[in-house]
Amino acid sequence: MMLCWVLILLFVGFLKAQENPVVIYAQVGGTVTLPRYRVEGNADNVYVNWYRGSDTIPTITKNPQSGIQKEMKTHADLLSDFSLQISPVQHSDFEIWRCVQHVLLTTSEKTYKLYHVTIPKVPAVMAGDILSLECKVDSSPFKPRVTWIPPQNPDCNQINHYGEKTEVRGVSRCNSGVWTCKLEYDGRKTEATTTVFIIDLSPFPDTIYTSYSSSTVDIPCSLFSNIPWSVLKESGLRGAGWSFTPLSDPKSTQSLLSLSVDPVVRWNITQGANNTIKVKGRELKDQDLSIRNLPVSENIRGVYTCDLKLNTKTLSSEVTVEVLKVSSSGGSRVYEGQSVNLTCTLGHQHSSDFEVKWSCSSCSFISSLKPPHPSSLSIPEVKVKDSGRWTCELWKNEKKLTSVVLSLKIVKAPVDIWLCVAISGGVVGFILLLVIVIICIRRHRQMMMYRRRKTKFCCCNNPQQNQKGFYKT
Repeated sequence: MMLCWVLILLFVGFLKAQENPVVIYAQVGGTVTLPRYRVEGNADNVYVNWYRGSDTIPTITKNPQSGIQKEMKTHADLLSDFSLQISPVQHSDFEIWRCVQHVLLTTSEKTYKLYHVTIPKVPAVMAGDILSLECKVDSSPFKPRVTWIPPQNPDCNQINHYGEKTEVRGVSRCNSGVWTCKLEYDGRKTEATTTVFIIDLSPFPDTIYTSYSSSTVDIPCSLFSNIPWSVLKESGLRGAGWSFTPLSDPKSTQSLLSLSVDPVVRWNITQGANNTIKVKGRELKDQDLSIRNLPVSENIRGVYTCDLKLNTKTLSSEVTVEVLKVSSSGGSRVYEGQSVNLTCTLGHQHSSDFEVKWSCSSCSFISSLKPPHPSSLSIPEVKVKDSGRWTCELWKNEKKLTSVVLSLKIVKAPVDIWLCVAISGGVVGFILLLVIVIICIRRHRQMMMYRRRKTKFCCCNNPQQNQKGFYKT
């Protein structure tokens, strides 16, 4: 009787082995799981053997006594429920797999067959062009239902696409990323993925506001996605560059930087570039195409254009740089009592939606001003207490754009040097005149005294005979 039962069980197992294999779709390079079907009995006593094709030696086994054992070079592993997981899937894995389980005298076998799901390589697509996708599936007893799931990018409202082939027209940054081809068949699901690169430049503010208080400024430009340079070359990259148009002369455009891709990708300074714009060449290690550490001066006011040139289209991004400057009519050192004009300007007349706010660290002049503050301050008579840091802030729509600081030093006014010279000259002249007068008076007195001491002689009216000369009287 027992022998009959054994024969019946073996016959049932043989019939199950002859059933059609379970259809499983997988993508090369991906991960696939072959589910183990549970058998009756205590799970701790189940022997699980997974075989590849017609191999007689199992690829991996689960033994209640010795645990899990597998081939040295296999890339398959067992999950917690002893299902088989293959990762990464290789071309050699697309064949029959067998799961043989033993519980006491009971043996069961389940076969599986892997079928290809393949997504041909998708070339990078320029923004605005057409994206073509295809999900190829091997023929099997079950025809899968194919759904294309777009990338889940923020601020993007996208819809699923159906069918093995699909097209997306007018692609944008929202279409860049990982697209998923989902297959639904025989109650199962398989997902294959591909990465789509959309060639576009990242959006940045149209205008950058900086000031003389900043030593350098960066002019931004970058690729939207992390697209490798090798992919860009395959897409027909012809070059890239930066150009500059000053606000003071809109008709004068000059080249600043040009891109070289061999042997390394880097910005090179264009020969003959204007030396007033102090750009620097640098090696590009990622998708950042920005101008770095541009020294701030009045000369950098203008429009900067970043161009990416491909065979079919040129992508451009423009950024206007505005430089806020504050100046004093008397310089940074002013004498007390002088009148001073402080001017805060972008170098041109700004629109009415801009607002200027003045502040000072120690002065009292600002407190008397009522908003909105003028762009030019006229101080009729500065005082020593007005010394300090004068700050001009530029605002727009309740948002601070930039600020600039002027250190103003007020000092006591010195005595007029010419007045000192005149006074000193007058004193010296007066002293010299006085000395001369004194000398003259003394000389006069000396002469008078000399005359008084001199002996007087006279000539007789009736001189005696034979006597000659003069006689004392």
